[in-house]
Amino acid sequence: MAQQDTTVPRDSTVHQLRTVEVFGKPAEVYAAGSRVSAIDSSYLSTYASSSLADALQARTPIYFKTYGVSGLSSVSFRGTNASQTAVLWNGLNIAPATLGQSDFSTLPVSGIGEVAVQYGSAAATYGSGAIGGAVLLSSPAYKGKGFGADLQQEAGSFGRYFSNGSLRYSGTKLQIGASAYLRLAENDFIYRDLSRSRAPEVKQEHAAQQIKGFTQDITYHLSSKTQVALHTWYTYADRELQPAMGAAYNNAEQLDENLRLMTQLNHSSRWGQTDIKAAYFHDFLNYTNISTNSVADVQTYQLQAEQTYTQGQNWSLRGGVNLQHFVAENSGYAGQQQENRASVFALFRYNPVEPLALSLNFRQAFVEDYDPLPTPALGFSWKFYNNNRHQVSLKGNASGSYRVPTLNDRFWIGAGNPELKPEQGWSYEGGLRHLLVRDNTLLLETEATVYHMLIDDWIQWAPDYSGNWRPTNLQKVRAQGVELSSTATATVGEVKLSGTAGYTYTSSEQVAVYEGAGDKGKQLMYVPLHKATFATEVNYSGWSVLGNLNYTGLRYTSNSETTSLDDFLLLQLALSKKLQLRQNTLILTLRSDNVTNAEYQTMISRAMPPRGYTFSLRFIIP
Repeated sequence: MAQQDTTVPRDSTVHQLRTVEVFGKPAEVYAAGSRVSAIDSSYLSTYASSSLADALQARTPIYFKTYGVSGLSSVSFRGTNASQTAVLWNGLNIAPATLGQSDFSTLPVSGIGEVAVQYGSAAATYGSGAIGGAVLLSSPAYKGKGFGADLQQEAGSFGRYFSNGSLRYSGTKLQIGASAYLRLAENDFIYRDLSRSRAPEVKQEHAAQQIKGFTQDITYHLSSKTQVALHTWYTYADRELQPAMGAAYNNAEQLDENLRLMTQLNHSSRWGQTDIKAAYFHDFLNYTNISTNSVADVQTYQLQAEQTYTQGQNWSLRGGVNLQHFVAENSGYAGQQQENRASVFALFRYNPVEPLALSLNFRQAFVEDYDPLPTPALGFSWKFYNNNRHQVSLKGNASGSYRVPTLNDRFWIGAGNPELKPEQGWSYEGGLRHLLVRDNTLLLETEATVYHMLIDDWIQWAPDYSGNWRPTNLQKVRAQGVELSSTATATVGEVKLSGTAGYTYTSSEQVAVYEGAGDKGKQLMYVPLHKATFATEVNYSGWSVLGNLNYTGLRYTSNSETTSLDDFLLLQLALSKKLQLRQNTLILTLRSDNVTNAEYQTMISRAMPPRGYTFSLRFIIP
C-alpha cells in the first residue's frame, strides 16, 4: 500500500478510515514522491510455504529471472539487474559482498513480518545497490498477551511438503517469538523437452530441494522509554540444480547457509528516538559438479546508529552512521579479502502546510579504494484536491544512487578488475495518486507513476578480446517506463471484497557503450516490456476465495534482440475455510498453481511446473 496521508481534517470520513501515524514507517516517512507498496497479509498467510520470489512475482509488477524450479532467483526492478536492488532486514542490507545480490528463492515468506517494496533509486536512504529499488523485510510484531502458537502442514503435487511452527509469548515487559520451517520438493513433474525433435514429454529429474530455517525474536522493555531486542534468522538450502533442456546432467548441486544475528537498542528521550543496531551475518555457499568444487564464505559485521527527532506533525529529522566490515574467503580468490565501508546519512521530512509533504535525504559513502559521489534525494507529495470522498495528490522525486563493485568483480582470479568504477545513477519520477472513500463500504486507491533513470559505468561481465569473461564498466543504460496500480476494498452486506491490479511498461536499453560494439538502442535481456498482475479475494462466513492472475511479456535472451522467450499468463486459485474451535482457529486451504496448465520459461531452456495442487492445514492457538 502506498503512503497514507493523515493530514486530512479530523472530522472527515477519510481520516477515520485511514488513521496512520504520519511519522511511522521509515520506508514511507522519508520517501515523499516515491512509490512504496506492501504485500498484503492475507496473501502472505495463504502462500506461507512459498519463497519471497514467488510472493513478489505474483503480487507486484517486479520481474524475477529464475533458473528453473530449484535454481537462483534474481530480481529486476525497473529494468535494472539483481545487484542493483537492495534487500534489507530490519534496516540493514543482507546481500553478501561477494555477489552483491540476494537469492530470493532461499528467502522464506514464513518467519517474516512485513514485506514492503520501494521502487526507484533509494541510495540516500539505504546505501549501495539501491538503484532500481529496495525490498524491506522486518521481523514479526508479536501482539496480544500470553502464549500463542501457529502450526501448519502442507502437501502438494510433485513431491512437495511444507511444515511450519511458531510459538510466541507477550507479557508486560517481555515478548518472545520463534518460528521454524521445512520445505521439501522433488519437482518431478512432466514437461515437454523443446530441445529434442517433436518435443517429447519427459519427467523432470535432478531438481530436488530441501530448504529449512528458523527465526527468533526477543524484545525486553528495560523501562517505558528503553527496550532491547535480539533477532536471529537462519536458512539452509540444499538443492540439485535443474539442468537445462538438452544438457547432460553434471551433478550440479548448491548448498547455502545463511546466519543473521542482530541486536537492537531503542531509547526515547527529549532529544528524540535513539536506535542502535549491531549485526553479524555469515553467508556460506558451496557449488559442486563433476569437475568443480567452489566455496564462498563471507562474514559481515555491521553497526548502525541513528537519531530521530520529530516535531509534532510538521517535521522529522533522522541522522546516522553505518559501518560495515567484510571478510571473504572464496575458491576464486588468491587469498582472503577484507573491506571496510562507512556512510553518513541525513533524512528530513517536512510538512510546511497541510496538503504538502517534502522529503530531503542525503548520504555520503566512504569505501576503501573508491570515492562514491554524494547521493541526495528530493521528493514531494501535494494533495491539491480534497473533500469527504476524494483525495488527489501530485508527487515527484529526484534521487541519486550508486553501487560499489562486488568482491567477485574485483578479485576473481584471471577475471577480476580492481580498476572498476562504482556505478552511478540518477532517477526521476512523478505521478498522481487518487483516494476514493464511500461511507464505510468502499475504499479505492489508484496510483500512476512515470520514471526515467540513467545509470553510468554499468558493470557487466562480458568476453574480452581473447574470449575470457571479465567485468568492465561497459555501458550507460537508460531505463524509463510507466507504472499503474490500484487497490480496492469493499463491503456488501456480510461479504468482504478486496482486489489489487498493477501494470508496468519498462524500457531498458544501452545509450552508450565504452568497450566493444555493444547493442545500443536494444532492450536489455530478460527485461519484459510489459508485466501485469491482478488479484482478488472474497470473504464470507469463514470462507475465502483468492485468485491471482500474472502476465509476463516477451523477454529477449540476448542484448541484440535476436532470441526471445514467449509471454505467458499464470493463474493461481485458493479456497480456504476458517473453523472456530472454542478459542482456537483451524484453517483448511486448497490451492492450485498454474491453473490453466501454461507452458512457460523464466530462464531459457529451464522447464517450469505445470498445474499443481496443494492442501494445507493451519492451526492457530491465540
